Amino acid sequence: MLKRFLVLAALALFALPAAALGSGSTAASASCKAQLKAIGAANFYSASMYKSFGACVSKASHLTAAQRQALLSAEKQCHGEQLSLGVTAFDAKYDTKQQHGKQGTTSNSFGKCVSARASA
Repeated sequence: MLKRFLVLAALALFALPAAALGSGSTAASASCKAQLKAIGAANFYSASMYKSFGACVSKASHLTAAQRQALLSAEKQCHGEQLSLGVTAFDAKYDTKQQHGKQGTTSNSFGKCVSARASA
């Protein structure tokens, strides 16, 4: 009887952290699905954002719910701005060469926009 109790207690100790990890990754996965839907696959899988869906989930699992919501809001704002300005004007606005006089590429313009808005 004591052995059964100890085995059940040990299983409960291992199951509790696993359940906590599972709920965080579920929220992170849902957040990434919302991001993908909001900004489109082209921006989501760009060099300035995520290489894979798993990379998004990994990053989002370390954020609080408020931080995930702020990131999603910033991505939506940048996507809207990119659509309204056009790709060329959007890249020119957030391009590293034009803003800082350094060598850079326009491939990171969406990420720079999100970073600026999420930290503001």
